[in-house]
Amino acid sequence: MKKQTNFSPFPTLPLPPSLNNGGNQPGFSIRSATIDDAPAIARVNVDTWRTAYRNIIPAAFLANLSYEARANNWREIFLDAKNTGVFACVAENESGKIIGFAAGCPERTGKYDYRGELSAIYILEAYQRQGIGRKLVREVATKLAESNLNSMLLWVLEDNSACKFYEALGGEIVGDRETVRAGILLKELAYGWRELSGVLSFEL
Repeated sequence: MKKQTNFSPFPTLPLPPSLNNGGNQPGFSIRSATIDDAPAIARVNVDTWRTAYRNIIPAAFLANLSYEARANNWREIFLDAKNTGVFACVAENESGKIIGFAAGCPERTGKYDYRGELSAIYILEAYQRQGIGRKLVREVATKLAESNLNSMLLWVLEDNSACKFYEALGGEIVGDRETVRAGILLKELAYGWRELSGVLSFEL
């Protein structure tokens, strides 16, 4: 049995990667992540939280986010990947700097009729709207399909502009839940894809 993994203190709230296809952008590449990428992934994780959620999450909470703590959390996630089924991929610019990442795993709640989950997607603000988001989503969908996880779920804040992005990719709202972060009551929406063929067929 796959063990559920906790991505705390960061809920699975994917950021708005892009509503623009962007084509095959020169200078960017996608590859599988390794435990050695944990510090760079953590930096993207924290920095994108501070820009994307500055009007949603209290500033003091965002200011206190720790690169080191998040890196340690990601190391634990990678070390436990064989038990949880978690995997990640990163986007690098032409200099080899990690500027975005996405993660996937088997669906974690067991409450929905979806087998896979896009558990996180984060892209530095300066690199958004360049087609990187679509590439990362398709990479996660590809890896899920390779593991015979042929449907996908994700959770996103109701007020997050990323909702339009996931709808453009064919996602449908299939549920919602309330969550408390930094003392703030927030609502998350679940988007689902019954089949991954539509995501996999998008031109990049």
